[in-house]
Amino acid sequence: MSDIDTYGVQEVFVEALARVERIGPNRRLVFVITAPNSNGTRDQVAVVKVAMSAEASFQAAQAMLSDGGEAVLGLIVPSSTAWAN
Repeated sequence: MSDIDTYGVQEVFVEALARVERIGPNRRLVFVITAPNSNGTRDQVAVVKVAMSAEASFQAAQAMLSDGGEAVLGLIVPSSTAWAN
């Protein structure tokens, strides 16, 4: 496994995965946090959208479910690259 420089990458804590959208053969994961609104309650606000190949999203899900408390996501290498809005 090679080292990945994450120094310039912003870290965002998310509270939930709001939805997974299908974009052709790819998937978009939308992560959210809650934020106060003008009514005094809280709304879910999207903070991160990640688009990846279906294969990479499946690998990420498997890695997170079987990591045993240790991050293994560095082992994931997407098989294709696609851009989506």
